[in-house]
Amino acid sequence: MNENRSWLDAMTDGQIIRDWFSLIAHFALGMTYISFFIFAYTMSIGLSFILIGIPLLLFTLASTRAIAAMDQRLFAGILDRPAPEFADDVDGRGANLGERLGMYLGSGTTWRSLVYLGLKFPVGIAALIAAMFILPFLGLEMLILGPLGIDMRLASVRLLHGVAVGLHKFPGLLLPTGKRKRDLSRLENVETAEPQYYLDDDGEIILRERA
Repeated sequence: MNENRSWLDAMTDGQIIRDWFSLIAHFALGMTYISFFIFAYTMSIGLSFILIGIPLLLFTLASTRAIAAMDQRLFAGILDRPAPEFADDVDGRGANLGERLGMYLGSGTTWRSLVYLGLKFPVGIAALIAAMFILPFLGLEMLILGPLGIDMRLASVRLLHGVAVGLHKFPGLLLPTGKRKRDLSRLENVETAEPQYYLDDDGEIILRERA
């Protein structure tokens, strides 16, 4: 956070709105996730003894991983923070239904994603309580003390931002991250480049060596 920001900068740069919105979004999405996945897993496991339950369970497991990764990217975007690369350890290309189900059930990423989404509910409750607690102090500093020239060094703004970032990062520690793949396009261009020749002092054609 910029140390030289004034109360007027804090009110107009949008950070307060993003931080506040992220806390409310934690609670709203936490409620949505736990309701949806309790219903989805109950239905899919309950119907697993008939044919329709297996693809439903597979869809629920895949959705768990996808929504956990999407949630991390969403809050990273709201808080203007770098989004980590989600490590996907399942490659189901060419696999049949049973093989795909075994891959998802045997993947640690699936269960870590499920715990991550389960934590969103208590995290959301904590976020809502923090948002309500910080609000009067934020209003006091931004709307009363700031215009009067009383410098509180944006204490409430810093507290709001710290809580928002902390509640985003805490459950995110559960999700596995991977390094981005190296960009091999330059190497491919070098390998596929046309050979270059030059004429030396004796009039002979010489192949130019690549650096």
